[in-house]
Amino acid sequence: MEQQATPVTLDALLTHIDDAVCVLNRNREFVYFNPAAERLTGFRASELLGTGCKCTAVTDCKDEQGRSLAGRLCPGLDVLSGEVASRKQRLVLTTKDGESHTVQAVYTGLGNVDGKPEYLIVVLRDVAEEAAQEAQWLRTISELREEVERLRQQLRDRYGFAGIVSRSPRMQVVLERIRAACNNSSPVLICGEPGTGKEMVARTIHCNGLQKNAPFITFSVSATAPERIEAELFGYTPGSIPGTTAGCTGLYLAADEGTLFIKDVDRLPASTQVRLLQAMQERAVRPIGSTQATPANVRIIASTTRSVEELVSSGALREDLYYRLNVITIEVPALRLRKEDIPLLLEHFVRQHNGESTRQVSEIAPEVWAALSAHDWPGNVRELQNVIESAFVASSGSVLLPEVVNLAGGSSRHGKGNGENEAVSLDDILCDTERRAILTALRRARGQRSMAAKFMGISRSRLYRRMEALGIASKKDLQ
Repeated sequence: MEQQATPVTLDALLTHIDDAVCVLNRNREFVYFNPAAERLTGFRASELLGTGCKCTAVTDCKDEQGRSLAGRLCPGLDVLSGEVASRKQRLVLTTKDGESHTVQAVYTGLGNVDGKPEYLIVVLRDVAEEAAQEAQWLRTISELREEVERLRQQLRDRYGFAGIVSRSPRMQVVLERIRAACNNSSPVLICGEPGTGKEMVARTIHCNGLQKNAPFITFSVSATAPERIEAELFGYTPGSIPGTTAGCTGLYLAADEGTLFIKDVDRLPASTQVRLLQAMQERAVRPIGSTQATPANVRIIASTTRSVEELVSSGALREDLYYRLNVITIEVPALRLRKEDIPLLLEHFVRQHNGESTRQVSEIAPEVWAALSAHDWPGNVRELQNVIESAFVASSGSVLLPEVVNLAGGSSRHGKGNGENEAVSLDDILCDTERRAILTALRRARGQRSMAAKFMGISRSRLYRRMEALGIASKKDLQ
């Protein structure tokens, strides 16, 4: 004999579900309260049903911002009035024991009297775990934003104007050009020998310019295989490049709203120069294999190791592209033409390594100053940086000694026959040496000039005169 299924009543279903369910009449009095509602609120159904007890006397509801939802602010009133069929609201519910629970409330009308619901069904689901997870996500997002801003600030500190260490008149001209470039989005052409710091200049412009919160993308023409240059720069569609199945966005489009720094722009193939000029003029880029151009607002900063005159006369760069890039031109001088910057650069690099190493160099031997000043620096600032790094790790102690300073090549490459390129004078070397000695004594004396004078075996008045003559006037000089 076939067994008949036992009929399931609505009351039996609502008794066994995990969601809290309560029903209110038009006077907002409880007419139903299931066991899950008892567990959630702490009230028993017998305390509420048939007693005329209203929900406002039992529950203290607030939204997630802590604003009360009692009285006329209750989301269920819109349903009871017939304005909406249902409402959903996340709220914080205070239980009988005074505990707070974050719940998701769904209000639905039941029955119909004169076009308005006769009852209000309220379904409450405890979403405390979800709320805690969302709060954690929000904290994580906030922390990530703070980290991004911290990293951006580090970039601004590193590539701010203070990051370009110089007192050379030639470099002051460069700084003025950089400041001008920061106030607009025009293309920039940076010329200078290898190692002069062209990328440093490009990053300084970006980090202090209108695009500072957007990407800074670097593309080295010399480091890219000739057959890959156009694809890397402009991207390609799937299957358009032999041996590839996926597509590539390209660096130009990746730099949208930001800066694309192209190293050795004069080495771009002629066809790529045409496409670059077209992309700059149309503010759009068309990947290889595509018939559609994608808008791209990109600031181009290009660099070359050739001088402006050589760039024009050699024909390495198309004339139309040259004039498009030549809106702002910055020529970074070689280090041999601004040797007065060597002491500042040396201090900068030593301070940098002091911060990254357990070894602390606080003094530089006078012979080191003389050797650095006499060197021709064919590798420019990069060579100086490498020399200091090599000397830093080659020995120990607080004094940088001449025997660990390895200057390769001598000073014969550029200096012959040109007064601009000759080593600095003996007076300059002596002034730099004296300045370093005074600074070292002041650091040992923690800024106390009388004690520094004793360390050096001179009178205070003489120390004051020499400090004034050498431009040592503030605590900033001791940092």
